[in-house]
Amino acid sequence: MKVLEVLEKSITVFCIVSFGGSVLPALLTGGGATDPDAPGAVIYFMAVYVMILGLIALRPSLAFRIPTGSPAVSLIVALAFLSALWSIYPDVTLRRAVAFLFTTAFAVYLALRYTFPEIVRMLATGLSILMVLSYASVFAMPAVGLDHEQHVGAWKGIFWQKNVTGRMMVWLVLCLLWLDWTREGKRWVVRPLLLMALLLIVMSRSGTGLVTSILVAGLLLVSGFVRGGIRSFAPAMAFVLLVAVVGITSGTTFWHDILYMLGRDPTLTGRTVLWEHTLMSIQDRFLLGWGYGAYWYGAYGPGSTFTQGWGINSAHNGWMEAWLDLGLPGVILTAMLMGRLLIQGFGAIRYSENRAEPAWIFTVGCALLLISVSESVFLERHSLNWIVLVIAVTRLVQRRRWAKMQARMQDQQQAYSAGFASSSPYGTSYGGPPAAGWSGPARPG
Repeated sequence: MKVLEVLEKSITVFCIVSFGGSVLPALLTGGGATDPDAPGAVIYFMAVYVMILGLIALRPSLAFRIPTGSPAVSLIVALAFLSALWSIYPDVTLRRAVAFLFTTAFAVYLALRYTFPEIVRMLATGLSILMVLSYASVFAMPAVGLDHEQHVGAWKGIFWQKNVTGRMMVWLVLCLLWLDWTREGKRWVVRPLLLMALLLIVMSRSGTGLVTSILVAGLLLVSGFVRGGIRSFAPAMAFVLLVAVVGITSGTTFWHDILYMLGRDPTLTGRTVLWEHTLMSIQDRFLLGWGYGAYWYGAYGPGSTFTQGWGINSAHNGWMEAWLDLGLPGVILTAMLMGRLLIQGFGAIRYSENRAEPAWIFTVGCALLLISVSESVFLERHSLNWIVLVIAVTRLVQRRRWAKMQARMQDQQQAYSAGFASSSPYGTSYGGPPAAGWSGPARPG
């Protein structure tokens, strides 16, 4: 059994590495580091799908729980397939919906199969592998590891783009901080890896990655003050609100200086022009969108001006991208998922017995909310961004179901005890004090 478990975890880590947004699938299949949709990469991911099916087949009872792991997530996957009915490229939508299905199924499998510390350790292991390979590519293969186009000299490692490097390192920082905070990992391993991840974020010049890393560290620290009585809770919330007010005020007053400090210009590296175009396209298909994964496909599609001229294949905004893909229903379902992470996650930190897991989940929600302003992080296929979101949502759903089941069992036990007491010939509950004047049962014989 130990051999099978080691093999199962090894395959799981391999899938995490494969979904990390790196050039490895293309490089390993001879496609080079310029085409993420190379034929070899498609075959590579088909092999990954077979591995995922194998992992699920090893746990037949778990397989039946995957569709109901999170009803909202399942609805989004179903909507992605249904969008082929109105997609501008139905065949493309169906192919990419299949990829989205396997990505989502893998995330739900992770959430249901393993304990939470095991999940975090495997995420940290897979991302650490990508980080070490990124350092190796910077020094051994600078043609791959360094950006030679828009951000010359920035470290992108084995990822497609420096901002992808920043996002993946944010999740690594979060996992390593959580392992160190909860003492679930060996500190002589965790802390050097944490320093390497922070250095890679700085060298990648990813402003969003740097700000989000500071955010996740601060949220994990503040989560310790959320619990307890009003005397500890009120000052903590007052401090958080004060920091938020100062941050918003500073941002609106010195936003030019802040953008230049983060390596951005007032157009957010051309995003404002892209967003104007995207908003007009959303108005054209406001209700149902353009079909999952179809808007940025092709040389003559609605997004061809940017895909062909700028090399852009996303809206660089999570909410706009969801609207382009699945229309208003997709945005509503995504907002429901984010609302669960933020509201229910915060409530679990404050009131549940174990705050470590809810703290990670709530931090994921805050990080995704910040990253989604400038990057497309929702509804992504072959993406750890979506995997992390689905894991967090599914774990919250399971925690809520487990709490309801425990409450139901307690009610049944109380009802059983009450029923036993009413039917007792002694007139008292089992184990309770005897009635006055009762001298006990007759001795046998």
